[in-house]
Amino acid sequence: MACNRTGNDNADHPAYFKPVFQRTDLLVPGPAAFHILDSIYAKFPNPGPMDLVWKYRYKLDYYWMNQVDRYRGRIYIDSILKVLSGKTNRPGYAAEYGRALIFLGDINRDEGKLDNALSLYYEGRTFIERTRDTCALGEYSAKLAMVYYQQRKYDMAIPYFKNAFTELGACREKTFYRFSYQQGELDNVALCFDRLNNKDSALYYYDSALKYINLHKLPFLKVDNWAAFSAAAEGVVLGNKGDLLIRHGDTLTGEQLLRKSIALNLLPGAEPKNAQINMGHLISLKLMQKKFPEAKEWLLKMRGTIDTVPDKGSELSWMELQSRYYEATGNLTDALALWRSHRRMKDSLTIVRDPFHAVDVKTQVNYLSGEMELDLLKKQNEIKNTYLSIMLLFTLLVVIIVVLIWQNWKRSSKQTAKLESLNRLISRQNEHLEKSLRALEQSQQDNTRMLKVVAHDLRNPVGNMISMADFLRSYGNITDPQNTEALYLIHQSGHMALELISNLLYMNVRGDIRKEQVEVDVALRYCIDLVKTKAKEKEQLIVVNLFQATIWASREKIWRVFSNLITNAVKFSPVGGVVEVAMALEDAVVRITVRDNGIGIPDHLKGSIFNLSQDVKRRGTMGEESFGFGLAISKQIVDAHGGRIWFESEEGKGTEFIVELEKYDETNHR
Repeated sequence: MACNRTGNDNADHPAYFKPVFQRTDLLVPGPAAFHILDSIYAKFPNPGPMDLVWKYRYKLDYYWMNQVDRYRGRIYIDSILKVLSGKTNRPGYAAEYGRALIFLGDINRDEGKLDNALSLYYEGRTFIERTRDTCALGEYSAKLAMVYYQQRKYDMAIPYFKNAFTELGACREKTFYRFSYQQGELDNVALCFDRLNNKDSALYYYDSALKYINLHKLPFLKVDNWAAFSAAAEGVVLGNKGDLLIRHGDTLTGEQLLRKSIALNLLPGAEPKNAQINMGHLISLKLMQKKFPEAKEWLLKMRGTIDTVPDKGSELSWMELQSRYYEATGNLTDALALWRSHRRMKDSLTIVRDPFHAVDVKTQVNYLSGEMELDLLKKQNEIKNTYLSIMLLFTLLVVIIVVLIWQNWKRSSKQTAKLESLNRLISRQNEHLEKSLRALEQSQQDNTRMLKVVAHDLRNPVGNMISMADFLRSYGNITDPQNTEALYLIHQSGHMALELISNLLYMNVRGDIRKEQVEVDVALRYCIDLVKTKAKEKEQLIVVNLFQATIWASREKIWRVFSNLITNAVKFSPVGGVVEVAMALEDAVVRITVRDNGIGIPDHLKGSIFNLSQDVKRRGTMGEESFGFGLAISKQIVDAHGGRIWFESEEGKGTEFIVELEKYDETNHR
């Protein structure tokens, strides 16, 4: 279907197909239900796009949600996208198109293609937002929450799970759909609090999930597969709560809940994989209590369910528990062999899952949003360039007219009257020229703003690159010297790019500055904290002599001055050097001093050190790159604040930079 682009402009028939799917939902999903559904569609002439989407969505839910079959799931996703392609101007079509993109994002996520997954999630949300369908938005929130959960960013996942619960409340017609998802979101919130070691909040949401299930499950108990799902949902929550209670010392109640959960999820059509997980918790409890016969009994039961319903995670858990049982009962040979197999399997699973935890979701979503804004800015800039070309052509015409008038005046004084008329024309043209020049100035300002937008949006991905390099250097298992060197080069290049971007953002500090109360000592300590790692690498000592003082300044810009001075002191000081950061108060002026015992400033550079010129840039004592912009930008910022900045330096003995800024006075600074 996905490869056959014949199009479909037939009308939809909701009055006919809605009762069909209401009856089909009562059947157990699978080949038998599909056979009935296909026979109904075969006898119906010319089904509309949404008629077909309903069938593809029903099969997609089974193959992807129940069977986790990526191949068949992708087939039905492609079919939905094909049927609705070019028809998303209708709200219902746009919502289903967005849902299909989100499902495709799930498949890419599970295949490890996380950048593609996030792009598909974001694109799917844009289609759903057109419709204001909060029911569909609930699916997006749930997907994004699960990404954060799987990245172990539980505090960031909680708000999205709560949003999903609220948004899914709009699904009034889809009662079982709403029930199945909302109870799951409550359980997910509880799991997040559980992982954050917040016992009370976790218990509250586990109990909320159980209360929700018991309050809403009654209408679904008359249908076998719905009743089985309700039992499985209750079993999942009971198992999670039982595990929490055991970990916090209430083993009696916890064991009762685990047993009840296992019994519910071993019922036909329930959730045997969850039963395997809770069997593992129960076996671990019995081993801890040294009740080895009971542990052995449950190990055999768990083995039987895994053989019936295989699951790699449960297999891994069983191998660990069986090894612990062998060790506890004195069978060390079998324990060691099984433990080695467990480690090999765990390592292989870790290799598959590790890339998932390296992606910063928030940065990616912000980056995608920034790309869309940047495309819009590019289009606007193209229009401005067109206007600029017209203005330049008009200016050239004005110049030609002036030349012709001047030549005509030389030829004959008899044409004075005509010349006066032309002069009036020139005056009008000059007015237009002034307007054109103002337009050019505005265009230059817009281009500068666009450059800063680009630089600002580049900071997050470059910072992310540095963070990933730091993480891999600190915690990654990297033994190959070439890989280590490559990571070092990534890290250094990222820092160079980030420094250049920051300099671009702070160039040309002019005009009004938004000022506020700024605690100088707090800003200086923050800057010192940022360079501590580099100072530690160079075995340098940072001596701090600060006290509480407040100035009236732009927090972000004045922080840039302090950061530039302290970073330079570390950069140009030798290994084992000393950097001193001190404050003093003289009348109504706060004086900040940054002193080092580094390489100093040569005499021939002292006159141009505050100029925007690459002639003043020098490498640090360990080859650190410098762009020569930092001190010039600092001078602009200090001047814009009405302060002073100067230095005292002797080559080879060190440098001292001094900044004086006016102290905050509530009578003058409002």
